[in-house]
Amino acid sequence: MTTLSLQRPRSVQSWIYRNREMAIAALALVSIAVIIAPALWLVLTSFKTNENIFVYPPQVIPDPFTLQNYIDVLHQGQFPRYLLNSLIVSSIATAVCLLLSALAAYALTYFEFPGKRVVLAVVVGTQFFPSAVLLLPLFRMWAELGLFNTYFSLIATYTATSLSLCTWLLVGFYRAVPREVLEAATIDGCSKFGLLWRIVLPLALPGLLAGGAFVFIGVWQEFLLAVTLISDPNLLTVMVGLYKFVGEHRIAWNLLIAASVVVSVPTIIIFGLVQRYLVDGVTAGALK
Repeated sequence: MTTLSLQRPRSVQSWIYRNREMAIAALALVSIAVIIAPALWLVLTSFKTNENIFVYPPQVIPDPFTLQNYIDVLHQGQFPRYLLNSLIVSSIATAVCLLLSALAAYALTYFEFPGKRVVLAVVVGTQFFPSAVLLLPLFRMWAELGLFNTYFSLIATYTATSLSLCTWLLVGFYRAVPREVLEAATIDGCSKFGLLWRIVLPLALPGLLAGGAFVFIGVWQEFLLAVTLISDPNLLTVMVGLYKFVGEHRIAWNLLIAASVVVSVPTIIIFGLVQRYLVDGVTAGALK
């Protein structure tokens, strides 16, 4: 009995080892199905009428197939305004964050000054604080400064909360730049700013794209800070705008689902454009 019980696990292990590629492929297919199925169901449901969303048995293919949900979302109410607000806030916050983090990472990588390691540790350590901890201090600060309900308060907050991640990511890329290249450029008379502009930034372009994508997508999808710092209906971001489809006694599921698909389009496009740089950015930032 003991011999048989020992042989069975070994036979299973040997079978898995012999067919490990097939097992990995099957696991990958299951993982992809688990990830894609909810997104696919969301897209298909966005073409259904509100009555057909909850029919039983569920409809896989919408019947009738309708575009009215998207027409109502994009042409009624203020949802297009919410999209514009999010585009403005996300774009400016991403641009400012990349500018400041590029300079900060350059100083932390190539300049020697007292407390350099402490500053870098603080930059990394700020990632451990959840944004919810900052809600009340930020609300009071912007209210006392008279900047509550403004683009500036939201953009400044998003820039500050994203700066440490972007800086840490770029430090990893800057460290990968060969020192010989910088020394040769310095001998040729290149200034400190010239090194950054002509040598470091072009070589660290994947890191800039990866950092910019992370910041833009994070700001675009953020809800908690936006709903706290903005109450003016003309300044609400798209994530807060989605919540408007939830009424006190009724939820417009067809419009909410269609709006959710529209909101996902920019992040999908950005991820598709910089996917390769995102993988390179995470790897370089973690290993260098």
